[in-house]
Amino acid sequence: MHPLSGQTIVFLPGIDGTGISFEPLGKVLPQDINVKIIRYPTNKLLSFEETVRCAKEQIQSDQNEVIVVAESFSGPVAIVLVGSGHLKAKCLILCSTFAKSPRPVLLKIIRYFPLELLMRLQFPRFLLKHVIEGGEEDADLFLTMWQRVKYLVPARTLVHRLKVISQVDVREWLPKLTIPCLYIQATSDRSVPASSIFDFTKSISDLRVTKIKGPHFILQAQPQASLTAIRKFVDLTNNKSSRQSTSAADQHVKPVVKGKINDNKDI
Repeated sequence: MHPLSGQTIVFLPGIDGTGISFEPLGKVLPQDINVKIIRYPTNKLLSFEETVRCAKEQIQSDQNEVIVVAESFSGPVAIVLVGSGHLKAKCLILCSTFAKSPRPVLLKIIRYFPLELLMRLQFPRFLLKHVIEGGEEDADLFLTMWQRVKYLVPARTLVHRLKVISQVDVREWLPKLTIPCLYIQATSDRSVPASSIFDFTKSISDLRVTKIKGPHFILQAQPQASLTAIRKFVDLTNNKSSRQSTSAADQHVKPVVKGKINDNKDI
């Protein structure tokens, strides 16, 4: 049986906030998986705290033991939700994300550019292929997704979310992540520097890191490789949980010595 079968995945999206970015991974998931996609309003300029509350309000109070998958923009949101206990998860999977602003100087500089105007322009195909390091098929996939995002999300909302990223810092919540965590790192990420991983490795006690060849949009560019990494991690988590349960049960079995039951109390 696939380790993800019958599980519930809560997906927190990238900067678009629509859930469109989940589609490539969703297509390769087993059909018996329950998926809950968190979405952010396209017509509201939410602060980071408001974004966390928005995500929290979409989670059912009785929803627990879920697998949380958060990419890029939503990584910090998931960190706060899981770290605070508002999202009861069995494990957390972070993809191409950060705990503090990944490129603070660059993000401050580009605020002086006409970003809203630039986002309305057609993305040059040759530049897109360079960014995603893919061929014609990959370029077509990303262009189609980007056109859908631009239609649904106003440029001013995307620009505002860049500002939110430039100010975010949730490192204080990292030590509170006591569940198993996986960080999927894209080897050619031009948005989040490789050094961002150090915040996670030095603060999360139960963390695994998997590197996958590809760009920042790793779930979209490499959905099958991403699924393989997630499957292996969840399988490992399930086995670890099973061993702990067996060990706990064994500790409550009172050993029989010379035909008599040991009357010592459990410690």
